[in-house]
Amino acid sequence: MSDYDYGRENELWGNDGMPYGVDAYEPRDYSTQYNRSEKKALANGFEEIADDNAFNGRYFIKDHLLWIHNISALKRKLHVTSDNELFNAGYDVQAYYDAA
Repeated sequence: MSDYDYGRENELWGNDGMPYGVDAYEPRDYSTQYNRSEKKALANGFEEIADDNAFNGRYFIKDHLLWIHNISALKRKLHVTSDNELFNAGYDVQAYYDAA
């Protein structure tokens, strides 16, 4: 995870509906090695976005919601306790459980 202050949920998204701080939506070279979670994200229609501040230098997004690699670790990182709080912060909780 990045050092970005995810506690500022209301400041995550720009007027264009995409996360702040992302300049280009260019997929990486798909010959890149992906871990199991990243392969699941791609298989479930999430788009890879390069971001040097993200885990492994990329994150995955679909319908303006972020892919969750590890829900327990993410909750600890964001200091939240419920799935609803993650959803409100812009994470696709339903996709996490559906892909499990």
